Amino acid sequence: MTRIQECLAKNLKKYRKLRNLTQEQLGERAGTSTNYIGTIEIGNRFPSPQMLERLAVALEIDSLLLFHADCRLGDEPSLSAIDEYKSELKKNLLHRFNTVLDDVFST
Repeated sequence: MTRIQECLAKNLKKYRKLRNLTQEQLGERAGTSTNYIGTIEIGNRFPSPQMLERLAVALEIDSLLLFHADCRLGDEPSLSAIDEYKSELKKNLLHRFNTVLDDVFST
């Protein structure tokens, strides 16, 4: 599991619990299965940009909070780990941005 997956997993679970939602309830709100929510929360799956948005809407949060770097992942990260995290986040955000642009300009 990558550090970005671990951070997403921890944040998704944190915000789900803050909203007093079960995995099943979050799945219903986001239009996906309980199993899928569980696999994200244990870091076995990484959702698409569209699913990230649906999860954020279901949790009533900004989607970027799912990647908030304040989640502690054990020891303080090294500079190389921080660079890796930033690179992964940038890649995912650029993909999301390009997807939105494609949707806007294809209509």
